[in-house]
Amino acid sequence: MTWHLKEEATLTSGLRAEDLVQSFGFPLWIAKILHHRMQHWGDQSPDAVKRFLEPSLKFLPDPFLLPDMDQAADRLAEAVVEGQKIAIYGDYDVDGTVGSAVLRRFLRGLGVEPVVYQPDRQKEGYGVNQAAIERLIEGGAQLLITVDCGITSVAEVERANALGADVIICDHHEPKDILPPAYAVLDHKRLDNESSIRSLCGAGVAFYLAMATRSILRDIGHFDPEMGGHKEPDIRELLDLVALATVADMVPLVEENRILLRAGLDRLRRAPSTGLLELLKSAGVAPEDVTPYHLGFVLGPRINASGRLGSANAALELLSTTDVAEARRLAEHLTGVNAERMRLQGEIADQALAQAEEQLALYGKDLPAFVLSADDWHEGVIGIVASKVVERFHRPAVVLTFGTHTGLGKGSVRGMNRLDMLAALEACAGLLAGFGGHKAAAGLSVARENLEGLRQGFAAAVGAQVEALAGEGIRVLKREVAVDARLEEAELTSEAVELLDRLGPFGIGNSEPVVLLSGWKISGSRTLKERHLKIQFTSTKNKNLEGFWANGVGRLEVTETSEINVFCLPQFNTFRNRKTLELKIKDIRASKSETSH
Repeated sequence: MTWHLKEEATLTSGLRAEDLVQSFGFPLWIAKILHHRMQHWGDQSPDAVKRFLEPSLKFLPDPFLLPDMDQAADRLAEAVVEGQKIAIYGDYDVDGTVGSAVLRRFLRGLGVEPVVYQPDRQKEGYGVNQAAIERLIEGGAQLLITVDCGITSVAEVERANALGADVIICDHHEPKDILPPAYAVLDHKRLDNESSIRSLCGAGVAFYLAMATRSILRDIGHFDPEMGGHKEPDIRELLDLVALATVADMVPLVEENRILLRAGLDRLRRAPSTGLLELLKSAGVAPEDVTPYHLGFVLGPRINASGRLGSANAALELLSTTDVAEARRLAEHLTGVNAERMRLQGEIADQALAQAEEQLALYGKDLPAFVLSADDWHEGVIGIVASKVVERFHRPAVVLTFGTHTGLGKGSVRGMNRLDMLAALEACAGLLAGFGGHKAAAGLSVARENLEGLRQGFAAAVGAQVEALAGEGIRVLKREVAVDARLEEAELTSEAVELLDRLGPFGIGNSEPVVLLSGWKISGSRTLKERHLKIQFTSTKNKNLEGFWANGVGRLEVTETSEINVFCLPQFNTFRNRKTLELKIKDIRASKSETSH
């Protein structure tokens, strides 16, 4: 791994880091971190900085800016007013499950009880299933709303239309050349989307539909008490769900997502929904201590585990209920299912990592991507396993299982950096029975006889992207971590870290900053759970600090007498309302180790 200090950013607005110090009262090292982030903003003005630092709901873009939102909100409002039967068809992963719960709770708040259907991952697979659509319409559904799926379901929507039902699609995946002939197609990745709404998850799109529909109902007097109107629902009560999906689905934490996450975290800490409160209790997390980490790595996996190892229905019911006893029972069930998921995942990950080592030995260390497979790997965890392979070897991975009755291998692909996984799969389209997804993650199916061809074709497609980026001076397969700023001992204060916290929440699209502390020594360390390290540091001026290094066991190569460079994020560790300053460690090197510029 190579570390390098970021060069000073140049903004089109001419705004300098020193200007941010003057305007916003930041220490210079924090101003440099913010200044680097501004390079990637369209608007680089002081007003844009203010909106970034104060992500208020009032800055959310108008949902009616999305193509087809007028039609979608009008149609849903019509169904509510006329008492039509509404069906929600949601994907089985955390985003689809949460998005389905968002719409279900919104409609329940209007006095409407929708039918919610989620396909079985093993039996039906991803996407809209025509047989299920037919059953829903036969059961009386007049309006179907898809959540986190449907953008490529042309034939299925045509069938729904033929049977007399209208379809609203709420999706955020990449559309193909022809959009489904739905009553309304809500997807900000449509080519004709000219709005600033560009990065929502599926649950976020569903939330925007709820916002727009409430606006329509308000305009037509549906909530007017003098007309005997229905009580207007407070959709802010749904924000904790939206925040969960936003982090768990790994969409960029910028613009509207940043606003939704900040508001959702606030809601989760102060007044969480019944289901999420019981899930937090089951996981041993106090609501006031919740961070994006808990959304992505504690709550998200528990919600996902339901659909991975069986039916997603338990998670949906948990997120929908207001009954405490029912929520507690479902939360404990999901925690148990997640434990089984972790056991299975660990076994399969060990096998996949060993197989990746074998491919490196066979094809050489310059192999740009893996295609790994087995007959008995559980389909529900292969996406997570693919992520583990990428994390270990720093290159894209396809993980496939052939253990299905269809005779096809089903797989997940995970990418990294600027590599486009969807484009790599498109280059192999002739070998695939089907595929779809994002640039960073996708799903696919392939016949066994095409496995070796896929292995070669996928590696070649990724290799071509790697070579093209190398021509731009970007080495994607080399581990490089950029250091935002050097930090002097006197600058590391609790007040400064409080200010640094204003740049969060951190995650995809707004990555955790990394600072360099030099001249410290290790005064002690201890191992936690056989994998992690708690390390005590002492400065040359006898200042003491503690740091946490996740998976740091075996990586500490300096002695307690060495002066060291610590690459870290200074942050507060909050436990039961008690905050202590702690370093989140990324790496530790002897001071003589060079950091490139």
